[in-house]
Amino acid sequence: MIRPRQVKLKLSKSQFHHCQQLSKESAKVWNFVKNFFWRTYRKKGIWLSEGSLKRYTKQRFALHSDSIQAVIEKFCGNLSSERTLRKENSSIRYPYKGKSWFCVHWKQKAIKVKNRYIHLSNSKGRQGIVFKLPVYLIGCQPRCVELIWRNGYWLSITLDLGKFDTTTSGDNSKQQNEQLQLKYNTTAVDLGEIHAMTITDGNEAIVISGRQLRSVKRNRNRRVGQLQKLQSRCQKDSRRWQQLQAVKAKVMAECHRRTRDLSHKITRLAVDWCFDHDVSTLVIGDVTGISKNTKSKKRLNKKNRQKISQWSFYQQRQYLQYKCDEIGIETVLEPEHSTSKTCPRCSNKYKPKGRNYHCQACSLKMAVHEVTAERSEHRDVVGACNIRTKHLTGVLSGKDNFDSPTVKYLRIDYPKGESKSSSVAGVNRRKRRKPFRRRLGVPEQLTLLLPTNVGTIQSRMLGKT
Repeated sequence: MIRPRQVKLKLSKSQFHHCQQLSKESAKVWNFVKNFFWRTYRKKGIWLSEGSLKRYTKQRFALHSDSIQAVIEKFCGNLSSERTLRKENSSIRYPYKGKSWFCVHWKQKAIKVKNRYIHLSNSKGRQGIVFKLPVYLIGCQPRCVELIWRNGYWLSITLDLGKFDTTTSGDNSKQQNEQLQLKYNTTAVDLGEIHAMTITDGNEAIVISGRQLRSVKRNRNRRVGQLQKLQSRCQKDSRRWQQLQAVKAKVMAECHRRTRDLSHKITRLAVDWCFDHDVSTLVIGDVTGISKNTKSKKRLNKKNRQKISQWSFYQQRQYLQYKCDEIGIETVLEPEHSTSKTCPRCSNKYKPKGRNYHCQACSLKMAVHEVTAERSEHRDVVGACNIRTKHLTGVLSGKDNFDSPTVKYLRIDYPKGESKSSSVAGVNRRKRRKPFRRRLGVPEQLTLLLPTNVGTIQSRMLGKT
């Protein structure tokens, strides 16, 4: 099982300068390959292959040969993906822009790990680079390493964690066979923007709140808007404009780290619940394309369009899938069209207002209970129940004997002191000066002493005179 781990680097001045030189050299490789490829295509009409590009760039740059080949593989990968996409949309362009900086890639041959240090080679006769690894990566065997920039240099390490052993004892296998017959080991997930994940197995359900994730993005939008307003009053590329641009990059990087952390915590809660309930198949509601044509068809206003466009459902789905793969849970995608509208009892379609669900045909009521676990839930639980039913039966239909599952509401909160809220991330904020002290002829060092010692010191001074 292949998993990436990212480590933030604490570099000295010489190491930072070395990383900059490597990034510039990698960008030179990209620019050279791009220019050579398109020049050959324009003059001779030849679409160069990946092997011919690798042969032509041998020993031309101050990087390891595997690092040069990795840049060429990325370029050719972009070409092939955009060539297929252009069949549907001809406005998509091939890679044409030059780069000043580019990430540096090392393959397994150029990597050596000794105790807590990782050595990255830059071919013979050139100085390599050494980084100190955190404790949990001591003695690791990375398959590849990449030097990336995210408001600072990071090291992305790809590890092979091995395959998860799904063999169980005889008693556990009997219980799982019984659950297979009852179909209680099939669980459905309804993804949402307000409530990040709603999971049910037909008997129990949990609702994981995503309001903390929304607040981080809302704070980011407000802070970035204030910074852009200040930038609009400056001349572009001036010193003040560049200062504000650096602060904006810092704000964006902070938001990226916090949203990634919260997404991992949300998916970890979901996978732990599935593991405790012996789930074998997890059905995920597919919401791909939910943000398309929202403006042209006037389905959403400006505020809601921003929320939907910033909803990172694909990232959460990826986190959920790889965490399930680690413990042997199969993941399946299921379209969730009309699942939150359809009544799970009588199949009547009704679009609820708010989070509570109340069917007008059969009087089925679903409400939110955050403190205690009760036999009741809101419309996201209705959507999760319908996704599960649709996957098992193939039809979105109700059941006369439908019994609403027991619901628990979970939140992810930061510990005290971790949550940050600031106006414009320190812009136009100056440190307050310490209050001015009137000395009245007393030496300056005496003002730092306690009042009880001042009299004795003064008497000693008088005695000396």
